[in-house]
Amino acid sequence: MIEPNSEKEELDIVDEEDMVIRSGVRNEIHRLGLLHREVHVWLFDKNKNIYFQKSPANKSSAGLFDASVGGHVDKGEEYLAAAVRETKEESELLVSPSDLIFLTKFKGVKKHPALGTINNFIRSVYVYKFPVENTELVPDLTETDGGFHKFSINFLSNLDKEDILLFHKFVPTDELPHVLKYLQNTQQYKKEELA
Repeated sequence: MIEPNSEKEELDIVDEEDMVIRSGVRNEIHRLGLLHREVHVWLFDKNKNIYFQKSPANKSSAGLFDASVGGHVDKGEEYLAAAVRETKEESELLVSPSDLIFLTKFKGVKKHPALGTINNFIRSVYVYKFPVENTELVPDLTETDGGFHKFSINFLSNLDKEDILLFHKFVPTDELPHVLKYLQNTQQYKKEELA
């Protein structure tokens, strides 16, 4: 399965220190398992419920819950600019770079033998610092199966053994502790309160 636009989308290929070494086409990068850049942006509501997207059938992560917003960093683009762009594309939410809080950056590899692809990435993870209501989000239905789904911070913070086994079916298990820590330790403000 080839994901939409992957034959034309150009990405930077990076080395282990995250330095650009050249560029390539997305489907070739995934086929060859070349290291490239990605972003995730997490959104939450006023009750600190965290939004997830369920991946559609045309994605390698079909049926799994993924970050609120996620995508590749385009050729010549910086992480933060990609996070702003992807947030607009996948949710219609307009954010500025100063609205996003950097949480972590890590390297990961996800193999998809059935598809013959290897997603070998360095991912920067951000959280949007203001609560968002469902009515503010307009999902890109090519990127999600049914829009946004919310899970409570209480559920996500208190997973038992059975839940943890289920939760490993979710894509972003490595970064979720950073999101939970941010939400548990930060006073939330409405955007209007800071204007």
